[in-house]
Amino acid sequence: MATEGTEHVTLSGDRSGEYVVVEERPDGSLVVAPDTSADAILRRQNMTPATIEEFEAEYGPIQPPDGEG
Repeated sequence: MATEGTEHVTLSGDRSGEYVVVEERPDGSLVVAPDTSADAILRRQNMTPATIEEFEAEYGPIQPPDGEG
């Protein structure tokens, strides 16, 4: 859902977390939705993407494309 240029807000309290602004209404109120970007999900889980070395240690060397995609 989050794309480049999307406004992000962080809420605290009963609905805490990272959200993106979906709509700004004429009266100034905002409609927000949870930030479902890969980066936000990784932050919520306290995870980081695997390095190439970690990936290859788990799955083997990265192969050249096979032309199927």
